[in-house]
Amino acid sequence: MTEEKTEKSSNPAAPKSRGAFYYIDGILVRLSLLVIIVALLWNWDGFWRTDIKFLTDIQKTYFPIKYEAEHLKIAALDEKSSLFTKMNERIVKYEQEKNQSLKALQAVEEELVAVNKKAAVLLSHYDTSLRIINQLQRKFSPDEFEEALQCNSAECENIVKLNPEADPESYSFQE
Repeated sequence: MTEEKTEKSSNPAAPKSRGAFYYIDGILVRLSLLVIIVALLWNWDGFWRTDIKFLTDIQKTYFPIKYEAEHLKIAALDEKSSLFTKMNERIVKYEQEKNQSLKALQAVEEELVAVNKKAAVLLSHYDTSLRIINQLQRKFSPDEFEEALQCNSAECENIVKLNPEADPESYSFQE
């Protein structure tokens, strides 16, 4: 008898019976996961854009309205994407043209600065020449002055005679 008692105590206890809530709980969890997965697939554009023939056939057969709506939406997105691509290409082209124009403008401005420097030097020489001529006119008589200074161009004649045409602003800078 002591042996029987020891055998009974060493045997594991009989499994407890699980209640109905345990099984319902497991089913509800699985059902919730299935609903979440279906909802994610339903709203995922890649699911409707798949190349898997089996899925595409199921979509066309059982969900034709959703299938068409998704493909119209995808086509509209593709069209908008191509429009954005074209717009970006035009923007890049216009920016390149703008940069080329700015470089050309900078070159013209540099050329203008060089011409202005050259003109300033010539005007300085012109002004100096006028001052020298004024000094010579005071020093010599008109006959001696014309004899000492012989001109071989129209500009020189205008300067010597102090004609109104001998204006620095109308003076030609041809060399």
